[in-house]
Amino acid sequence: MPGEKTEKPTPRRLQKAREEGQVAKSQELNSAFTLLGSFLVLYLIFNNLLQSLLGRMTMYLSLSRLPDLTKANSLTLITDSFFFIARLVGPVLLVSAIIGVLISFLQVGPLFTLKVIQPKLSKINPLEGAKRLFSLKSVVELFKSLAKAILIGFLTYLQLKNSWPHLVTLSQQGIEPALLFVGNLIFRITVNIIIFLIILGIADYIYQRWEFMKNLRMTKQEVKDEYKQYEGDPKIKSKRRQIQLQVSMNRMIRAMEEADVVITNPTHIAVALKFKIETMEVPVVVAKGEGFIAQKIKERAEELGIEIVENKPLARALNETTEIGDEIPPDLYQAVAEVLAFVYRNNKKL
Repeated sequence: MPGEKTEKPTPRRLQKAREEGQVAKSQELNSAFTLLGSFLVLYLIFNNLLQSLLGRMTMYLSLSRLPDLTKANSLTLITDSFFFIARLVGPVLLVSAIIGVLISFLQVGPLFTLKVIQPKLSKINPLEGAKRLFSLKSVVELFKSLAKAILIGFLTYLQLKNSWPHLVTLSQQGIEPALLFVGNLIFRITVNIIIFLIILGIADYIYQRWEFMKNLRMTKQEVKDEYKQYEGDPKIKSKRRQIQLQVSMNRMIRAMEEADVVITNPTHIAVALKFKIETMEVPVVVAKGEGFIAQKIKERAEELGIEIVENKPLARALNETTEIGDEIPPDLYQAVAEVLAFVYRNNKKL
């Protein structure tokens, strides 16, 4: 149907969307790999983290009395606690940030634009906000979040169900075995959730890519209009080429006034050569062409009284190996010299 968006977006349309910050990107994929990186770092530094926490708790519990909470002491305590917490969570946050940037880069490539943060009235318009809230995309995102929560809960339930007989007997075991069992259980649950989130993130990226390309589809008329805008109207381009060809041919025909001989094929090719014994060492091509242009060259040569010599192999060789303004190639010196000698003997221009 007319006006139906059935065409794939053009490269220009994709580039324009990218400049405006519209790209296919899955936040689920970012979250999954960020969680994976954070978990791996936490797993590697868990023992040091636990020892640091136990050491800090032991230090405070071993105090005979709490220090006086003066202004100076309070500031020192807050500063010390801040740097202590930063040292504990810093590696996790740093790795999370690096992985988040890396996954975003792998999804959209190098991209920097300020258009996505430019203020727009539509963002604070209640009607536009209501439309976005009840749009199909919002409904899909809602169901996706609910499905994700349900599946994560189900994966957790399966692990707890399998470990339930052991969990009810933890109170009868020592602290160390109990902590070890709980730690392993949490590890298994987290690994299962991360694997699920990565699979979900890959599927979501495929969906986001499909939706992105679908939203950028164009009508046939839009494709034609864009082509005319950036490539030029075919009729105008054809007219422009005709004008350029005419100007070029007129310039070449004017240059024929300096020609000494025209070598022809005889009907398909014509090459005009200029050679002045006093000032030139090698003949130069001043005009050449095939078909219609060749005919014009011969007509101009007749008007100017320039000798026209038929030599099919030489005309073809000159046409294929030279451009206007070029000197003839050395391997054609002998053949061209014979033609010029013929012209000279006939008492034409040389």
